[in-house]
Amino acid sequence: MRAKYLLILTAILFTATVLNTALKERPTTNHLSAIKDTYISGLDDLVTNTENYSKSFSSISLAQLRSEFLKLRIQYKRQEPLAAYFDPEFVKDYINGAPLNSLERKADDNITVLTPEGFQILDEILFSETPNLEEAASLTALLAANLKKFKRFQGKLLVTDRHVFEASRFQVLRIFTMGLSGFDSPSLSQVMAEQKAGLETITFLMAHYYSFIDSKDAAISKRLKENLANAISYLEENQDFDTFDRVEFFKEHLNPIFEGLLNAQKVLGVETYYETSPLHQKHPVNYFAKNLFDADFLDKNYFVRYPKEEYNSKVIALGRTLFFDPVLSQNNQRACASCHSPEKAFTDGLKKSTAFDFKGTVERNSPTLINAVYADRFFYDLRVEVLDDQIEHVVVDHDEFRSSFLELNEKLAESDEYNELFKDAFPNLGAEPIKKYSISAALSAYITSLSRLNSPFDQYMRGELETIDSDVIKGFNLFYGKASCGTCHFAPVFNGLVPPTFEESESEVLGVPADTSNTTIDKDPGRIAGRIKESSEIFIHAFKTPTVRNIQWTTPYMHNGVYETLEQVVDFYNKGGGKGMGLNVPNQTLPEDPLELTTEEQRHIIVFMKSLSDLDSNPEIPIQLPVFANNKELNNRKIGGEY
Repeated sequence: MRAKYLLILTAILFTATVLNTALKERPTTNHLSAIKDTYISGLDDLVTNTENYSKSFSSISLAQLRSEFLKLRIQYKRQEPLAAYFDPEFVKDYINGAPLNSLERKADDNITVLTPEGFQILDEILFSETPNLEEAASLTALLAANLKKFKRFQGKLLVTDRHVFEASRFQVLRIFTMGLSGFDSPSLSQVMAEQKAGLETITFLMAHYYSFIDSKDAAISKRLKENLANAISYLEENQDFDTFDRVEFFKEHLNPIFEGLLNAQKVLGVETYYETSPLHQKHPVNYFAKNLFDADFLDKNYFVRYPKEEYNSKVIALGRTLFFDPVLSQNNQRACASCHSPEKAFTDGLKKSTAFDFKGTVERNSPTLINAVYADRFFYDLRVEVLDDQIEHVVVDHDEFRSSFLELNEKLAESDEYNELFKDAFPNLGAEPIKKYSISAALSAYITSLSRLNSPFDQYMRGELETIDSDVIKGFNLFYGKASCGTCHFAPVFNGLVPPTFEESESEVLGVPADTSNTTIDKDPGRIAGRIKESSEIFIHAFKTPTVRNIQWTTPYMHNGVYETLEQVVDFYNKGGGKGMGLNVPNQTLPEDPLELTTEEQRHIIVFMKSLSDLDSNPEIPIQLPVFANNKELNNRKIGGEY
């Protein structure tokens, strides 16, 4: 008996010792108080300095105004990792948003246009050839007031270890995808210095954790310190925007930091947003991804409505069959594959797709469906918010399928094979599984399965390829540097899905011409006609920013198919879009100034874009379609349609 009690007592003492040691090794709340105090103090200084700066416009020279403004920018960049993490909407709308008009998100039935505020519009004004100092002074005073309001609300925050690590990792993404592209620095005056400021803040934040990490895995702590220090040194030594090697910086410095932060968070046992979010909440970024170019960096499930468990192999197989079956159209001749052929990267190679019954064309060019799932809005005019709803627009459109779900339900139900396929794919839908829901879900599942993020460039950035053509690297550095392509086509999908949270799809007004004479703008109104609540003049001729992945297979280009070659496309941007070519495009969002790219530089950009190709050389296509026992004529329909 006595031996039994001794064993129990020993176990209790051992457990107490282990718990005591674990508590000593885990971060305490003291470091979080220090982090928050420093953050709020930094915001306080930024408010004071911005207020003082706003009062100096009448007393100092333009050169001094520019110099002092750049100091404020650096000050803001030191606060950005936490500020943009805790309140991204306020930061975007009032502190550091793009210098473009936008719509009020939560407005009522009235359309409210917001004029740009914050650092970016001030940067654009102050560094213009003829700066409007009166406007700049007014905007600076407004910025100071907004910063003061922002600081007041930030003071009420409860900062946790999870917040610190997530904010740091998202700042690394922000530095690469937005900072190094010059996205939020219109004048490009000090891009590298601003990214350095962001990394220095991460260095400060992590300094509060190194002793805790050391007690778990000293190697992780050592590598993270070294990677941060080396990245900062690289930025100090390479200041020129045009010649900066973004590929080397990412592979050798930024991504090791991104991965190292995750390793540190995991070894400390700090939770992620998966543990703290409501069970039903989904996140666009796979937090456990170790590389921006990982094939699973983005979570496909976030971008669709239906539950993840319904995207299984049976649902995808049913969706594939439906995709290639012209029975979905009223005349049983047109399938989804008619306009989205696998051999052409799921496009059709036409300027504009053929309309129903071969009578003319539809309004726009057929975009690729590869990686189409990675968006929060769909169609060129962004009129649909969920991929699944896009299917209905195609089904009912007069020029496309000219049908309805009621017709489809009845038609498909006449096939015993289809009934069995639907029952097998959707066992929870009972005896009548063919519905709008299941048709849309199956097609959406198939389109979602067309995710391809495994090009040679991806493999090189992940370290799976040791070498790649030097022209690819030159092209990427131009794409994300001098050519400014990366300010609209964001990595990793290289479309308009905005980093670092990847929750919003952008549109742009480019001034695309009606034909290659470049004398008139295309008449398509674009986004302004997509949805009533977006019928603002800022969206006239605005179109969704598409991916440039697999672009060598998706000719012709632009929403109207006006350009046949990539050389023509790059030349269009090089000239400053429609406005740069002399067209009347008052609301153009693309800068009209020529890029002054040489012929060789344009070639490098095209070589890079082609390195983003990963077309499936052996796409899976149904070898036969389900039969209809009581409608023999339908059994002669062609796989993929007649179009």
